[in-house]
Amino acid sequence: MRTYWIIPLAFVVPAVDAQMVPHMVPPIERTALAVPAIEAAPAQIQLNDKEQRALAIVREWRNNPDKPRRSADGTVMYLYGATLPTLICTPLHTCAIKLQPGEVVNDVHAGDAARWRITPSMIGSGSSAITNVIVKPTDSGLTTNLIITTDRRSYTILLKSARIEWMPSIAFDYPDEQERTWANYKANQGRVVNASTLTTGENTAALDFNFRLGGDNPKWKPQRVYTDGTKTYIQFPSANFADEAPALVSLGKGASLWSGPAPQLVNYRLIGDRYVVDKVLRNAALISGVGNAQVKVTIDYLDGGQSR
Repeated sequence: MRTYWIIPLAFVVPAVDAQMVPHMVPPIERTALAVPAIEAAPAQIQLNDKEQRALAIVREWRNNPDKPRRSADGTVMYLYGATLPTLICTPLHTCAIKLQPGEVVNDVHAGDAARWRITPSMIGSGSSAITNVIVKPTDSGLTTNLIITTDRRSYTILLKSARIEWMPSIAFDYPDEQERTWANYKANQGRVVNASTLTTGENTAALDFNFRLGGDNPKWKPQRVYTDGTKTYIQFPSANFADEAPALVSLGKGASLWSGPAPQLVNYRLIGDRYVVDKVLRNAALISGVGNAQVKVTIDYLDGGQSR
């Protein structure tokens, strides 16, 4: 009978030489991993009721739905002061902000001056010259604001840069200019009215001044004589006659104080600095004093250059 002995064999694994296996990864050392620090978010500022109300007013003005209009040359026209105007540009085009004729730029301030090019350009010369503020972004997707101060007003404009869309130019309608235009119109109308209206409120266009004054030149000699077709008005330099208030007499055609029909006293009313006669005088005279001290001023109504 055969007997078998089982002898356990010890397998020895040879040590691995690192030079024999150059591609093997060296053992990882246990080190602490560096975790980047998370930056804390900025703290929210606390606003009181007054400050919140101020921001609400700004939002209301910025979001005012007042819409711009188009001018004849395609310029986008904003109503100055009504809302925050927006100018949309693109890097491959220039845009213009047209100011009022004669308006002069004092300062220009851009929120992002590094990526927006802002330069001036002039149209015309003298008091009617127009300043264009030329705007060009260096990239698309930009948003900033622009403040322009002039010798007349201050502009705040929102600037945006798009990849394709753009606005060639914007300009403004000015409410104060419209008010000034109406004020000038009313002032001109007032000058016309004053030039054609007497101090009594009568319109000279409806009056007939076709009277000729003759005779002496006393201090009270009338400034003008006119008729409205029903009454005759004799206006003196002053309403204060002292003791020299003249008498008014009517003369016949071609008559004088010394020949022809006797002069007739004319009834009149003294209103301020005027004698008002309830008829149209043809030939009359104003007489003051007696004898050698008497003075007179004749009044003749003319028709085609001749007395009637």
